[in-house]
Amino acid sequence: MTQQGRLDGIDFWRGCVLCTIFVDHMPGNVFENATPRNFGFSDAAEAFVFLSGVSIALAYGRHFSVGERLKTLRGLGRRALKLYGAHIGLSLVALAIFFSGAAWAGKPDLLEVHGRDLFVDNPGLGLIGLASLGHQLGYFNILPLYMILILCVPALLSLAAVDWRLMLVSSGLVYGLARFYQWNLPNWPDSGAWFFDPFAWQFLFAIGIAVGLNLRAGPVPRSRPLAAVAALIVLASALVVTHGFWTSPDVWPQGFWESVRGKLDLDKSQLGFVRLVHFLALAYLIYALRLASWLRGLPLYGPLTLLGRNSLWVFVLVSLFSAIWQVLVEMVDRTIGIDIAFAGVGLAIIYAAARVIDGTGGGAPGATSTPCQSATPQTGLFEAPLRGLPN
Repeated sequence: MTQQGRLDGIDFWRGCVLCTIFVDHMPGNVFENATPRNFGFSDAAEAFVFLSGVSIALAYGRHFSVGERLKTLRGLGRRALKLYGAHIGLSLVALAIFFSGAAWAGKPDLLEVHGRDLFVDNPGLGLIGLASLGHQLGYFNILPLYMILILCVPALLSLAAVDWRLMLVSSGLVYGLARFYQWNLPNWPDSGAWFFDPFAWQFLFAIGIAVGLNLRAGPVPRSRPLAAVAALIVLASALVVTHGFWTSPDVWPQGFWESVRGKLDLDKSQLGFVRLVHFLALAYLIYALRLASWLRGLPLYGPLTLLGRNSLWVFVLVSLFSAIWQVLVEMVDRTIGIDIAFAGVGLAIIYAAARVIDGTGGGAPGATSTPCQSATPQTGLFEAPLRGLPN
């Protein structure tokens, strides 16, 4: 694969993940049953966090290792502030959509779920909770995780500057302790804890950083035996999730697959170990099969790459369309036609917006640069990979 193609591959998969989130965040739509979470233990969240770590390493790893740490810290600080602003703005606009929908459709129950009730009962306290990140709306709670992960980057890159394996061992230790002692950040003013536990999810982020750092040195080796093991893990996961590939109870005892799943560590909040293993197996299998290279000639490759290259604003639009969808389904009798029309129009608007942003934000497909390029990203939710890296 060409240098440009390999880097386009990162943005391509990021675009695929964004489209998956778009579908998964529209509950009940006809396309929801076809997303990857229906065929395996992990879902788009793991892919997003992993690609975030890979991109961080490509954008900042070299600058951190050659001593430009102050410059890197400034870039990371700006990124965290940008994500914070996006999270607050997105949450407020989403609340406006839900409140308007509840009033227009006469559906007050729209304001009783996913943390919206606090803004009905005590708006002032809700705004303080939102600003402090202690109160997060359902479907709008992943950006706070990314902010924490961005703040962890200096520590992770410092360990990686000694040895990337030291970084992984240290991060894995934190993951194990967080799982054992149930570490998490608390919600406020409501009780409970963050949906995405940063102490656990930082491990997958660190794995992504390790992969990105190794990509800088050269291609990650492809092993046929390891790919075979990964394929078996992916196949076994699909077997369990699909209840024996949709076979009848005459083949498998009633409730057998539910019993199997109940014995597995699949907790999404704390990144269950089985979820983690499944995602890493799936990611390695995709890499080993060179799927990005095979898919490169498809007509959708370019548009998906464009979405991935402008992922912050695409994610914002995806989230807003999910809020509109949740209001819409309370107002109309949902049909397959409505599902198709809404998804089609939504994706068309998001793609058009991404093209405009790409043209004004410096993310043009033909742009070239060297590994010494500035570490300050321009449009991506995760720092845009540097170009000119080895295949």
